[in-house]
Amino acid sequence: MRGDGVNSQAPFVLTADRIVAEHARMNVLANLLTFKAAVIEGMNIARSADGVTLSIRSGGRVSVGETKIQATVLRNLASIGSFRSKRDVIVLLAGGAIPKLELSRVELMIDGYLMTSYAEIPAMRLEVV
Repeated sequence: MRGDGVNSQAPFVLTADRIVAEHARMNVLANLLTFKAAVIEGMNIARSADGVTLSIRSGGRVSVGETKIQATVLRNLASIGSFRSKRDVIVLLAGGAIPKLELSRVELMIDGYLMTSYAEIPAMRLEVV
């Protein structure tokens, strides 16, 4: 998903009950979070622009492959509370890798893009309001 549609200033918001990602890395200068694979529980991706909200939800466990998320780091500092291990935040900001990154009660503003090699989204619902 690239944020270049109706109103490119409106970010996507990824919320999830839990995310477990494998081999996570962050490039702070590029505002890029990458991981090899992840399982996402309680996923919702929404975007509101021009009075319309588009939402993709899953009631199941979403599996994604190699993923890149470009999102302004400073804009997402509030998400630090999602990290199960606060040490992981420091390692990622320093450019290190986390073999198994665990996040809970996630709310991530994606003001760049989200790209994945594949996604299995069981019980997917698309809503336009």
